[in-house]
Amino acid sequence: MLVVLTFAGCAGDSTSRTCTGELYDACFDEHNCTSGNCHNFSTEGFQACSTSCTPGDDTPCMTTADGRKATCSAAGICTPPAANDCTPTI
Repeated sequence: MLVVLTFAGCAGDSTSRTCTGELYDACFDEHNCTSGNCHNFSTEGFQACSTSCTPGDDTPCMTTADGRKATCSAAGICTPPAANDCTPTI
């Protein structure tokens, strides 16, 4: 499966930082993530670093950089409401 991501911005956009690979940072592949898990949240429309969890137990799913709660999906992946506001590096 080929996944193509486009990260674009406008002159008025102010992305706050470069992604460092922390949980829920935007990513291109597993090498962009300290967890080694770059997950494509295709239903939600973004790709971000994540970690595994036990379905029904949100405990390991930390909040996003802006304080929003992530939840554990039925597939056992911590799922944030969106990727952190940062720009991934190649």
